[in-house]
Amino acid sequence: MMRKQSLWFVFPLALLVGCQESSGGAPAPSASAASSAAPSASAPAASMKPKPMIGHHGGIAAGLFHAAADQDLTDAQKDSLTTLETTLKADDAGIRTAMKAFRADLAAGIKAGKIDTAKMTADDAVVDKAIADHQTKEAAALDSLYKLLTPEQRTATVAAVRAKTADREARMKAWMQAKEADGGAPDWSKKRTDKLTAELALDAGQQKQVAAILTKLADPPNPAGMQSRWDDHKKRMDALLTSFASPSFDATKADLTVMPGKTAHDPMDHMVAFFTQLLPILHPDQRDKLAASMDRPFGAHDGPPMAGQQGGPHHPIDDIAFPFSEPAEGPGESPAPPK
Repeated sequence: MMRKQSLWFVFPLALLVGCQESSGGAPAPSASAASSAAPSASAPAASMKPKPMIGHHGGIAAGLFHAAADQDLTDAQKDSLTTLETTLKADDAGIRTAMKAFRADLAAGIKAGKIDTAKMTADDAVVDKAIADHQTKEAAALDSLYKLLTPEQRTATVAAVRAKTADREARMKAWMQAKEADGGAPDWSKKRTDKLTAELALDAGQQKQVAAILTKLADPPNPAGMQSRWDDHKKRMDALLTSFASPSFDATKADLTVMPGKTAHDPMDHMVAFFTQLLPILHPDQRDKLAASMDRPFGAHDGPPMAGQQGGPHHPIDDIAFPFSEPAEGPGESPAPPK
């Protein structure tokens, strides 16, 4: 019988990665202005204009924008949806800038062998504000999207998101069951140690120390924690979808946070805590290599895509930053579950 492990769910990564990987854009009209372009009753039902291209935005509401773009929209609706997309893309720059400053300060501390906690605390505040600002604008964009779509289109959009979510969950469960059947249930601490060993050429003694640090971390991955976060995500997503399909909708009342009950900078605090313990056991050349690895957005893929994946494996640093996502499989291993 399969143990209750939802170890594959990675939603804490979504917002930070999505906003870091998406490209910037020029400022666009406000989201509220976009809603004024809603189609009139006389607008043609079919359109030759290509559907809007929706970028890789993170957050719990991202699926609604993607599903809306797949509906049979009029040209006016497509233009308005493109405007909303441009607005969200421009807003992503704030999070990218905040995260870049955090990575730079963390890299400097790693290279020096001592992390400046005061700088990290200041960076946390900037990240929190950037994400809070993003969620405010995302709510405004959701309100505009609601007004843009007809009731029938909203119903179809919500149904599409629910179907995709159910399909993803089914595939994830099947993948996990297969792992349970062949005795390959994930040992996350070992995977993280192995990946850091390959990245930094850790010797046997260092590997034991790293494994001990990972075991003692305050927020380690575990089945109960993963199930709790997955259940919470499903509850919030269901509430959002139900509200969006209803006759009235107010996105400001929706819970769009990434990790309810925790700060937006929780992943960064996790990294700082880990590296503070890791630095004393590293050699200078290993610290330099670790510091250099910070010059990249969290969640960026390393190397070419592997079989069954949209991108290559994530960097070992991401495994430390986001403790409630399963470490990406390495070359020669079975691929991680599709996202």
